[in-house]
Amino acid sequence: MLKIFFFLFLLISLASSLYAQDDFIPQLPEGLGFSNQLEYSYDYELNQETFENWFNLDYRYNIFSAGIRFDIFQPNDPNPAISRGKERYADIAFKYIEAELGDIEEGMKVTAGNFYSLFGRGLILKSYENRNIRIDNNLLGVKVEAYYSGLKLIALTGMAENFNAERKDILHAADLEYKILPGLKIGGSFASNDPQEDVARTIIGSVRIQPRIWNFDFYGEYGLKKNNDTKSENLINAANYIGEAYYAGANFYYASASLVGEYKYYDNFTFSSHDGTIIYNNPPAVRKEYTYVLLNRHPSPLNQANEKGFQVEANYPVTEETFLTISYGETKTLGPDSYYQKVLGANQKVRLQLRETFAQLNHTWNESFITIAAFGYNEERDANTKNITPILENHFYIDEINTLRLIMEHQHTTDKTTTEKYYTDVATLEYLRSPLLSISVVSEMQTKEPEPGKTVRRFWNFIQFGYKLGEHTNLSLLIGKRQAGNICIGGVCRYEPKFSGIELKMFTRL
Repeated sequence: MLKIFFFLFLLISLASSLYAQDDFIPQLPEGLGFSNQLEYSYDYELNQETFENWFNLDYRYNIFSAGIRFDIFQPNDPNPAISRGKERYADIAFKYIEAELGDIEEGMKVTAGNFYSLFGRGLILKSYENRNIRIDNNLLGVKVEAYYSGLKLIALTGMAENFNAERKDILHAADLEYKILPGLKIGGSFASNDPQEDVARTIIGSVRIQPRIWNFDFYGEYGLKKNNDTKSENLINAANYIGEAYYAGANFYYASASLVGEYKYYDNFTFSSHDGTIIYNNPPAVRKEYTYVLLNRHPSPLNQANEKGFQVEANYPVTEETFLTISYGETKTLGPDSYYQKVLGANQKVRLQLRETFAQLNHTWNESFITIAAFGYNEERDANTKNITPILENHFYIDEINTLRLIMEHQHTTDKTTTEKYYTDVATLEYLRSPLLSISVVSEMQTKEPEPGKTVRRFWNFIQFGYKLGEHTNLSLLIGKRQAGNICIGGVCRYEPKFSGIELKMFTRL
């Protein structure tokens, strides 16, 4: 089976190379487009291979559009949180047909089949796909979007796949947004699930406001959650609601400087299917997302049920050549007076879940040399560690198309549970030849002292190639050993175990 796929891969690569020639320009029928994403890996230590492929085909004619996504997993990632009952799978996993009347000012769009949808910033509903963290909670059903004189309405009914790739829970949801003035929007969202089992439905709703004045932007949303079973069994009808949440974010800009602040309070506000394997909402995590390896090594995933916190960030141009970024954030659990603890019957004090500080200084020495110095500090409760991480990054611009980048990361970790202390170092040397080629060599060393006077060092090294085949295909090839780590996007994290072998990724779009 894999030999066939590799043969197809070679054909696509060859075709992509031909596309780059001046005497051959690919022409698809008008309105037709496709994309294909292929990922293959082989771990020689575990003698384990995975193959994943997503093929999208879309067509638009006049007011109608339709599309399919054909998924192949032969086999899929062995992690059940990723495979979701599709260890070996080949089928049309996403299909839709859509009709659009009018325009964004006055019009309507109707979608039948599979679809995604986002209400506000995800406090009530965020149905989306992100293949890096293997999230795909698409809905199968009907969605209607209507626009008229500053009003925007979204109404939908659909079912998402649960842990066993079954669609059982029915979701009904609606969102209404009204642009009162050029600088002011208000809105409201409502959703409820309808389980097939004989249990009460969960009802969740929110209101929001978005003013914009001068250089100041604000977003605020407040939500409540109801479930009659939880209310009668856990709260003994002592409250009308079983959950509460609010989020506020503000941005202030002045010239090249900016100040950003966010606050969250999520109390028993996880909106999920009856079996708990589908999460419908994904509110802002209020955590900083990093581009460096070691700063992502000890994450703290978002918990919609039991956290409150804030984050502030300032960006300031010290001089024309120097730019400074400083951020600080905290996330804590909720106290005994929260819905979350009342539902569980718990009585625990507020605890620090995450504290993080980050500072970054960018300095341009001249047209050929840029230095980035960064420092990160965080404490997180899940693994109960404290981490101090200095980073130094240099960019050498050889000419207009050739660049060298060197990144040195060092992290000192203290395990608060065992009091163990250890060091991790990562060095990355990257060569970029824009826009066709990139070569990265990454070396990681971890130094531990399990016993006094006994030093143990472990190494992980890999080389990664990136190449643009013609105008339509990007290829990535990794060879070597990679340390276990986390990929976190929007507070949702995917753990990747250590890897030794070869990993191939290819993305083609026409």
